[in-house]
Amino acid sequence: MRVLVVILASCLCWGCFVLDEIDAGQKEMNRYDGKGRTKESSEAPAQGKAETLSPKDRMRQWWNSARTLSPRADDAKSDVVSCKIAGTVRFMSQGDCQNSGGRIVGG
Repeated sequence: MRVLVVILASCLCWGCFVLDEIDAGQKEMNRYDGKGRTKESSEAPAQGKAETLSPKDRMRQWWNSARTLSPRADDAKSDVVSCKIAGTVRFMSQGDCQNSGGRIVGG
């Protein structure tokens, strides 16, 4: 079936990049279906399976590398403010709030 589609496409699209795209797509499909794998690529997933961690170990690993929820250093430099416009509070830059006729709420 694929051959028929390729022949039909080649007859209809002379001088086009369609055949190159079909070849690239076929290579991409072979990469994922397992039939086009080489010996080296079929051994690589087997090694990866041996290194898989249990959910508890993954959680512990994530927790050890987790960061705190403290404010970022560049947050103090930010000019985003709470702006009250027409009874609603929106978050925008200080200049936009003043240009829109809003009033800065808080700090």
